[in-house]
Amino acid sequence: MDKYNLFIKDTKPTGNFQLVSTPYDGRPVAEIEKADSEAIEQAFQNATNYYETVMRKMPAYRRAEILDKVAVLMKENHEDLAMTIALEGGKPLTDARIEVTRAINTVRMSGQEALQLNGEQLTMDRSAGTENHLAFTVREPLGPVLAISAFNHPVNLICHQVATAFAAGNTVLVKPASQTMISAFKMANFFRQAGLPDGIINILSISGRDMDKVVSDPRVRFVTFIGSGEVGWNIRKIVHNGVGCAFEHGGTAIAVLDKSADITKVIPSLTKGGFYHAGQVCVSTQIVYAHSDIYDEFLAKYVESASKLKTGDPTKADTDVGPLISHGETDRVERWVGEAIEKGASAVLGGKRITDSTFQPTILAGVTEDMAVWQQEIFGPVVCVMKYDDINEVIRSQNAKPYSFQTCIFSQDIDTALHYARNVETKAVMINDHTAFRVDWMPFGGAKESGMSVGGIRYSIYEMTEEKLIVMKHTVVTG
Repeated sequence: MDKYNLFIKDTKPTGNFQLVSTPYDGRPVAEIEKADSEAIEQAFQNATNYYETVMRKMPAYRRAEILDKVAVLMKENHEDLAMTIALEGGKPLTDARIEVTRAINTVRMSGQEALQLNGEQLTMDRSAGTENHLAFTVREPLGPVLAISAFNHPVNLICHQVATAFAAGNTVLVKPASQTMISAFKMANFFRQAGLPDGIINILSISGRDMDKVVSDPRVRFVTFIGSGEVGWNIRKIVHNGVGCAFEHGGTAIAVLDKSADITKVIPSLTKGGFYHAGQVCVSTQIVYAHSDIYDEFLAKYVESASKLKTGDPTKADTDVGPLISHGETDRVERWVGEAIEKGASAVLGGKRITDSTFQPTILAGVTEDMAVWQQEIFGPVVCVMKYDDINEVIRSQNAKPYSFQTCIFSQDIDTALHYARNVETKAVMINDHTAFRVDWMPFGGAKESGMSVGGIRYSIYEMTEEKLIVMKHTVVTG
């Protein structure tokens, strides 16, 4: 079993190790050394000192070179990273391989964006008395970034938070999810192998309950957090004045099927969108509104498709749906589904747990808006299918929700699709693709209770820099 020592330069070993086990069957995977208060303080000193002495002097081309080397190392260790994701996070191996490929592109593109951190020139002769001025902006790094990550994409999310922060010229304090710390340590080691001096990236291998003091430390200049809204909004309350924040929470992602939708294309898309990684994705399709004209046909074919999904060991190549991240999460999903059935919903597929860690892919019909499975984010392999006649009622219902992230509509009618897209209150609308569609360079993020700020490679890098204005007055030379 692998053992990972502290990744904090110049700190003393604590000798206190945490066991990481696979969520599927509890097998021990590795031991991670936990940081104590002295190690945390050393991590902050590193982040501050190395920002001033190294990162502020490191040119963009050097940052890009390091990121490119990290991408090469990831490619060389592609299968090992994928298996790590499957073991510690429970994501099926086929999907874990896709995540690693995406993460490699995330790192490589972060390096490309580091070379394009440009400001702009301002036109100054717009009024009398300002014509003898030259003004332009430059983008500068913020300083130490605190990156608090999530378990569901343990490699790619680390890359989205760490590679972008580094590309912007910052040092990084990484707090990986407690369940998936191995991926973070492997990524940090790739940076080391790529030539990045120790001290620029420091891993805070601590539990969530120890985070308040870290988050509120005035040496933090930016916090990027991926996780629950309850935790995220508390972070906003305790960060130091002037600290930037980017929060990515979740929601109850809704898919709408217009009567003109091509069901043959809808079925595979929503099967993936609803049950990918056992629904443990912040934009996983949770609610499907199908027009009454196609509701019965869609539901029958959706049940048929989802019933073919194989649930089980995530390290097996033929597994479609893996475990939930903890037994407690399986308990919660089971409870919510049971409560919905007690209130009148019916499980037309699944509805029960398989083992302590796995739950059947489940499709619920007859769901009403007073049920937890409609009101709150399920974060499990459960999709609610509802019937509608008036798309404006779907829009009204969705806009009344406290969430705003990604939604989708399947339609061959351009007017209906654009009517929905223009009137629904979400940050992104997919037309003829599922709610969980994402490429890593597009803007990505939630509003309302779903988060604040915008992710995506270039967008994150810009968030982690600040624009400085420089104005020069000059004298006109005559003669």
